[in-house]
Amino acid sequence: RRWAHRLGLDEAEKLMMALDERPSATVRVNSLRCSLEALAKRLAEEEEVTARPPAYAPDGLELEDPGPAFKFKAFKEGWFTVQDEASILIGHLLAPRPGETVADVCAAPGTKTTHLAQLMENRGRVIAMDQHAARLKLVAKAAARLGVRIVDAHGGRAEALAPKFRERCDRVLVDAPCSNLGVIRRHPDVKWLCREADVKSLAATQRQILEAAATMVKPGGILVYATCSLEPEENEEVVLPFLAAHPEWQLDPLTDFPIEPEPAGMLRCLPHRHGTDGFTAVRLRKA
Repeated sequence: RRWAHRLGLDEAEKLMMALDERPSATVRVNSLRCSLEALAKRLAEEEEVTARPPAYAPDGLELEDPGPAFKFKAFKEGWFTVQDEASILIGHLLAPRPGETVADVCAAPGTKTTHLAQLMENRGRVIAMDQHAARLKLVAKAAARLGVRIVDAHGGRAEALAPKFRERCDRVLVDAPCSNLGVIRRHPDVKWLCREADVKSLAATQRQILEAAATMVKPGGILVYATCSLEPEENEEVVLPFLAAHPEWQLDPLTDFPIEPEPAGMLRCLPHRHGTDGFTAVRLRKA
């Protein structure tokens, strides 16, 4: 009902059909160890798997009938990690540079954290924070497998940790906990477990995390807020009130991005249009 009301019945039906399909298998090459070409060649030789560039992610490969890719020798040796194309694009939206101090405030299991370090060519510092300290072991495991050496892990809520890093970060990623309504094709149980009340309660948490994360950014720095949800309550209705309350922050959409942002500045990856998971993200700059 929500999607039909917001998108129109025809568009909502296409979205629901896309979320019932089996997702493609996309991996992110680890440029710290190899090139796209070298990875594709190795997968063809060792696993007899055909790999081709996906539509949008410059460091991704779409695998044809790969089976359990995490069992491949190339995976175990850190040549790639499994990551959807929309998720890969979030790292490129933040666009960290070598030598910078970057924070991922909801880091576990480390997929985006290691991508940021990869884009930084293993130079600088990536502060990986997660409220579930035990899950930071997953971040450490991913970093070790991929040869990432610049991750600095901190367990605890962003609201509690942020004062320690006040205005010390060039860029901050808020990959906020959300309803997962954009990734139903990977988590079909969401269709039965998620309630409308959950969306509203999650939005309150998302606002708190965004407020805390924003204090970590240096003047002139960048913040990307992202969710794997398409719901306005978890995206526009979190970000726009934040901007209204903090005039030092402005929308900062990238030009020539693989998927063009909407007029309001939001990046929306849609399963039925782009063939990706459902993600929403926005890039902000501090004056």
